[in-house]
Amino acid sequence: MQIYCCIVILLAACTAARADYFTDVGYDTLREELGASLPVATGVPVMIVEAGKTNDAGEVTYAPDRLNAAFQGKKITVGEGGPQVYAPFSGHATGVARRFFGLQLSVSPGIEQVSSYLVGNWFGPVFLRLGQVRPPKVTAHRVASHAWVGSAAKEVMDQANDDTLRRVDWLIETDELFHVVGFNGGNKAPLLADAFNVLSVAHTGFDRHRKTLALGRDYIAGRTRPHLVVPDKTPSAATGRVASVAALLVGVGHADPLLSRGATANRRGDKIFNAERTEIIKAVLLAGADRVTRNASGVDIVGYRANGSNRTANGLDRRYGAGQLNIHNSYRILLAGEQDSAEDHASGGRMGPAGFDHDESFGGLGDSNRQATYRFSTGSVAGYLVLSLVWNIDIRGSGGLLAFDSTATLYDLDMLLYEVSGDNLIGVAESRSRRDNSENIHLLLAPEREYVLRIQPGAGQGPFEWDYGVAWWFVEVNVARR
Repeated sequence: MQIYCCIVILLAACTAARADYFTDVGYDTLREELGASLPVATGVPVMIVEAGKTNDAGEVTYAPDRLNAAFQGKKITVGEGGPQVYAPFSGHATGVARRFFGLQLSVSPGIEQVSSYLVGNWFGPVFLRLGQVRPPKVTAHRVASHAWVGSAAKEVMDQANDDTLRRVDWLIETDELFHVVGFNGGNKAPLLADAFNVLSVAHTGFDRHRKTLALGRDYIAGRTRPHLVVPDKTPSAATGRVASVAALLVGVGHADPLLSRGATANRRGDKIFNAERTEIIKAVLLAGADRVTRNASGVDIVGYRANGSNRTANGLDRRYGAGQLNIHNSYRILLAGEQDSAEDHASGGRMGPAGFDHDESFGGLGDSNRQATYRFSTGSVAGYLVLSLVWNIDIRGSGGLLAFDSTATLYDLDMLLYEVSGDNLIGVAESRSRRDNSENIHLLLAPEREYVLRIQPGAGQGPFEWDYGVAWWFVEVNVARR
């Protein structure tokens, strides 16, 4: 198959953000708590992928303005496999980049290594290698921002769109490259929001929503989008904002190996601790989100899951996903560290008020690890418990000189919460989506009770062995911001 031309629809240009944004997303709270020890994502390499725009002189612009004061001291590599555009620059890319890694608007100003890609070249031989037998390029990048939407050219649309999503999903799982994807609610642009393993974002107050589109047998329609919202003015601004937070969390997870009970390696050989893996970062962002907001920088979330038509099978809201980004909550979840299930560790299974777990070989093929159990007790005050379970779709892929195999397998996992009553378990909440690769529970728990969280395969799921990430956050009602 030949590499196709991408029809790209630019998202609305970023507008100036009010200073209250950092208060609305919990960043000011985190900054006050940590002071000089505030993480800034130093040493986290990232990429920004942007659509090109032809100016009056016929030049294709797509890169951020490297001379902007917000990027002082940063190495922005521009034009790999495409036009060497330094000036004129893209105002859209500059706005996204300022929120992603800029010195003033970003929460990750410590980012120094940035690669800037034109989206059409990123798809081709430069990186994703769409239409080739080779797998995507080996990379050290850890977070990618995609503030554009689009689809393939009509003559190759379905096949190319499908192949793109499979390669992106494989790249996320294999190289632990976290993708933040802008979402504008269109119904003809499956790239890249329809990928399973990405984090799709929009802005709070976004009154349109759509489910994913149908692309073949595996990329089914009806999956929840967006995953998360941000109180900024456009989907593009939201993309830069969330990519910045993802980089911050990746940096935290990498800097402190004691947060994790295991690690993996990407194709480049870089050691990736469990606390910085894509499933965990996504789960932590979902679990930390606010379902009720009091924004000074934008409109608020209204009636989260109050209307039955907005309730998704995986526990989210069709308009807001998991809710609005809260950096403080997500950071605290990650900092609480990895906590094993009872099945994975003799002394495991007790959940603290916050934390996460990564199970590397759930299922065990021979039904040796087909259930994960965690216990949680409430104190003298009631509170909200938020749980987010995330796993990636499995794309067979390839390594070395082997042809890329796009065969996909989506495993089915369920999440159930029980209250302990004597020797009995009484079901109080569950999430059992058959379409999505996340399950979510948000529930008010009674005080002085014992609860059991159970993760298990969905009905009909055959033998398998795969990994998942789960994150949780409990907040007492008298201090809750939800």
